[in-house]
Amino acid sequence: MSREPGEPDVEVLHGGMDNAGAVVRRGDTVERPAPPHAAALHAHLRALAAQGFDGAPTPLGTFDGGRRERLGHIEGEVAVPPFPAWTWSDDGVLRSVGALLRRLHRASAALPVDRGVPWRTGLADPEADTAPADSLILCHNDVCPENVVFRDRVATAFIDFDQAAPGRPLWDVAMVARYWVPMSGEGPRTIDRLRVLADGYGLDAGGRAALPRTIEQAAAVARAFSARRVRDGDPVYVRALAARGGWESWDRHQAWLAAHRRTFADGLLDSRNHSRSGSRTDSRAGSPTPRSGTGSRTDGLPDGLTDSRQNSRRGPGR
Repeated sequence: MSREPGEPDVEVLHGGMDNAGAVVRRGDTVERPAPPHAAALHAHLRALAAQGFDGAPTPLGTFDGGRRERLGHIEGEVAVPPFPAWTWSDDGVLRSVGALLRRLHRASAALPVDRGVPWRTGLADPEADTAPADSLILCHNDVCPENVVFRDRVATAFIDFDQAAPGRPLWDVAMVARYWVPMSGEGPRTIDRLRVLADGYGLDAGGRAALPRTIEQAAAVARAFSARRVRDGDPVYVRALAARGGWESWDRHQAWLAAHRRTFADGLLDSRNHSRSGSRTDSRAGSPTPRSGTGSRTDGLPDGLTDSRQNSRRGPGR
C-alpha cells in the first residue's frame, strides 16, 4: 500500500476474536469498529481519566457514520497468539494485572453506573440486575491477555472496553482468573497463581472465599456467550470450539471447577500462604497493594470489594 508523504504508518493490529483484521494503528491513534454505545463508553473512559486512572485508551471520537471509533494508541507489549511463555509463567506479570485491575476498580467506584445505557451483556455479571446499585461498578469483563498492555512485563493499561457492563467488582476478578491463572486444570500451580492474583488485587478474606464460586459463574456465562456465537455460525467461534475439544471439553472444565471449589477456597484462605496480602509495594506492579478494610468505607470502594464481601491452555472457550 502506497502512502502520501507525511501520512502516518498504518499497522493492522490483532483485533482479537471479534475484530480480527478490523483494527488499525495510524501513527499515535487506533481505529476500530465502534460499539453501538460508543458515546457512553467514551464518556466513561474520559471520567476514568478524570479520576486519575491512566490505564485506559483516550477516546478521540467516532467517524464513518458512527461505525468506527478513534482512540489514542498506548505504547507497550500485548500478548497475542501464539502467546509468549511469560503469559502464564511469570507471577510478576499476573500480580501486576491484579494491581492494575484494583486501580481501575478504585476509579470506577467513584463514578455513577448508568443502567439505562445498553451495555453489552454477553460477558456481564448475571447478578448485576438484582444486586444493590451501590455494590456495582462498570466492570471491564474481558481482561484477557490480548487486552492488556505491558511495559517491562508490568501491566500498564487495559484496552477494548467493548464488553464493559455493570457488575460486582469480584466478577471482574473472576474473569481475570479464568484468562490469566488460567483455570484450565492443566497446570500444577493453579492455587498458587490464584493467590498471586488475589494478592496483587488486594482481595480480602470474604472475596477469596467467594472467588471460586464466582469463577464457576463466569465459566457458565462464557460458555453461553460462545454457544450463541456458534449457533449464529460465527466462523471464528466455530473453529475455536472444534480446536479446543468441543462441548465435551466445556463439560469437563465446568465439572473440574465445581469439584475443586473447596480446594481453591481453602488455598486462597490458607494463612501460611496469605501473609503477603497486607499493604506493601511490589517491585513488579509498581504500586501499593491495599490493606483490607475493617468494616468502614474509607477507600471509596463499594462494600464487599475489600471489607467483607486463548490458547487452549486457558480453557475451552473465550
